[in-house]
Amino acid sequence: MSSPNRSGLSRRVFVAGGIIAVAGGAALALRRKLVGAVASKTRLPSFSATPPLVPHDPIRDRKSIAVAQGGTPAENVDSAFARLGGIGKFVGEDDLVIIKVSAQWWNQGMTNVAAVKRAIEHVLERPGFRGEVIVFENVHFRLKDGSGLARAFTHPSVRNVDVSGWDRLGDLGPHFAALRAPVSLVGLVDAGTSELSDDDWWDPGHVHGVYGGDGRGPIPPGEIRDGYRWDFDRVFRLRRSLVDHAQTLLTWPVFTSPHSGLVVDLKDGVFRREGGRLVKEPRRLTWINMTTANEHGSTGFTGACKSAMGVVDMSAGRLGSDPRVRAYRSTHYFGSPDASWRMAGPLAWFAREVRAPDLYLTVAEWVAATPPGGEPKDDDLRHSEASAFRKRTVVAGVDPVAIDSWCVRNLLMPIGGPGKAVLDLDDENSKFLKFLRYYRQVYGSGTMDPSLVDVV
Repeated sequence: MSSPNRSGLSRRVFVAGGIIAVAGGAALALRRKLVGAVASKTRLPSFSATPPLVPHDPIRDRKSIAVAQGGTPAENVDSAFARLGGIGKFVGEDDLVIIKVSAQWWNQGMTNVAAVKRAIEHVLERPGFRGEVIVFENVHFRLKDGSGLARAFTHPSVRNVDVSGWDRLGDLGPHFAALRAPVSLVGLVDAGTSELSDDDWWDPGHVHGVYGGDGRGPIPPGEIRDGYRWDFDRVFRLRRSLVDHAQTLLTWPVFTSPHSGLVVDLKDGVFRREGGRLVKEPRRLTWINMTTANEHGSTGFTGACKSAMGVVDMSAGRLGSDPRVRAYRSTHYFGSPDASWRMAGPLAWFAREVRAPDLYLTVAEWVAATPPGGEPKDDDLRHSEASAFRKRTVVAGVDPVAIDSWCVRNLLMPIGGPGKAVLDLDDENSKFLKFLRYYRQVYGSGTMDPSLVDVV
């Protein structure tokens, strides 16, 4: 007779249970393989088809955007705010202001540093301001010490800095610290690890970060810590074939201000820690989004609408290694491979269900586009000198669709390189036209019609 193990089960039962578990796992893997095979054969044509244009309402969809051109990045920010009526229209005296930048790439791949510096100064100079400013971003990389202030925060840039003596986004931190200003920097870190972590991402040796999160998983109910919340009840889903859906769960960050210790829950607002729990603060959370204006292979363009990719958790789905999200796709891979522009859906869903910025500033000091001679084979559009085009422009407003449309039509399309095919707003087959139409469809608003956009 076998000796009982500590749980009281015989070794025979234990081995049998293991065999059943292995068999069950193999059956599940086989089922997934079969479903995948059937899905690839029964893909719905509607999934990759150009979305219909939701008709514009000539009254509701009339929007104004501020366009400032020709000055330095700081001067263009000044001009844009003046044209919008001043920072006081968007920021209150006691607001906790979060400024989201683009920092996954350097040079033209990141938000111009001088523009960010000047936007922060506008907030601090608002009459009576007694709040604070947090510059934040999820670059989806982390440094060896665990910090999410990686990539453009630490990687030197030869373009898009424009502040004497500075060469990276991270220089914002010590500058405002020396002034004892209520300004801090936060690098968000994904909740799960990634299968893509070994890729160099144009950074041999991972000097400026390793792709993927810290593996702690989403914040469990009742636990108070920084990280990400994963919502499995509000999943964005679209039928992809006769047997499957593309689906992405809703994710949003929770992070602590290094300056005040207040906690920002991007969905629910500002909290303070008190007696082992979070207590809601009455102060308003104001979000200013400062992004780039670059050509993008998957969507045609990366700008105001797509910038939430640096806020959501990219480990919560395909290529993330957490077993809870095996049946999901992260936002970036929602429509891949046949309709990569469909990522507009979960991005617009995030803006609807979590939070949308209160103000967008697209800083097009330098833009990235495929040059007329073709893309350099040994470099990336987001930092290659050959793909950098200086436009000296800042576009600001509250409608990301109107801003993106104006930037593409007036700044990117005139470059005329091979990339125009994915950007062309006059071609129903272009990726970016499909992206914007789908974003409008899911978000429920946004203006693509240039006749309804007033430039101030």
